[in-house]
Amino acid sequence: MIGRTQGRLAATACVLIFGACSDPEERSDLRPSGAPEVLTVLVSNDAAGDGILEGATFCKLNDDKRPGLVPANPDGPAQVCPNTLSMGVDEVTDAVPIGWYLRVQFDELLNPDIEELLPIPDSDLRQGSLAKSQPVVVSCAGANVPYDGYYNPSGNSLTWPLGPSLFIQPLDDSTIPAGADCNLMIKADVAVDKDGEHVPAAQVGPYTFKIAPMAFVATEPAPPRDAKPSAVAPEDPVLVSFNTRVDPASLTAAEVEIRQVAKDNCTDTAGTVLTPTIDGADKDPTSIAFGIDGAPAMASFQPETTYVVKFLSASVSQAMVNGVSAAVPAADKLTLCFTTGKLSP
Repeated sequence: MIGRTQGRLAATACVLIFGACSDPEERSDLRPSGAPEVLTVLVSNDAAGDGILEGATFCKLNDDKRPGLVPANPDGPAQVCPNTLSMGVDEVTDAVPIGWYLRVQFDELLNPDIEELLPIPDSDLRQGSLAKSQPVVVSCAGANVPYDGYYNPSGNSLTWPLGPSLFIQPLDDSTIPAGADCNLMIKADVAVDKDGEHVPAAQVGPYTFKIAPMAFVATEPAPPRDAKPSAVAPEDPVLVSFNTRVDPASLTAAEVEIRQVAKDNCTDTAGTVLTPTIDGADKDPTSIAFGIDGAPAMASFQPETTYVVKFLSASVSQAMVNGVSAAVPAADKLTLCFTTGKLSP
């Protein structure tokens, strides 16, 4: 799996998928002489998946070529490294568990042979790939992470994305547990500049970072305001979302209470307790979907009815990775109330 918008923000024309770029002739703000220096190592932490937010887990000390305040970020000026060159940065500890990637920025152009340009089927274009050269080693939770990526020769410390750089992304981040300790090591014999000079031994790493712990994010509908029920369509399930893939089977019917109450009355303490149905959300591996047993066909709830939903000591596990879980806030912190509309004709 490769970043959803990684090629969109490149400073020169790049081919999407792995963003293969033409080698720019303009070398302003770069340092072509000497060994290729690592200026920054960045980790994506963009929960929206827009490929815009990248946090530095490493900034080279006392180097005026490293980025500081970068005005070119589409979300507004981004402070990548401190303006004081003698100051470093704290390790990134909140990389979003899904779709994360790494970017290693250098102070000069690398030998373009570091990537292959592979033909895109049914197209005259080509896509960059690091599958053959494997210029770095990425490990998480003590295991090496298979990856691919591309070499982006464009940019400098004022552009977004920063460059020149190597873009690295796991092939399957679902196998990497949330909360994992990770690191990146550069292979000095692979990452060389156009003169054949290697990345200095002191700069090959390890560069460390962490995947964010599994965490509850939100519900749909959101909790009501002023005890007024939300309005939802009876076809729509209640969704409980997390920051990573979840296993719906790890949240049982005994851990969620759904009551049918008086119409539009969120404070009703009586009502009928119903049997919930629990399933994975359609096309969303980060969410669990709730409905009620006995709902009409193609619906999750009865139409024109008010429901109160409470969670009772609930926890869920990350799908495909054992031993990782997160709590759904308990009923005293998270109670949902909503009224369904009419069924669609």
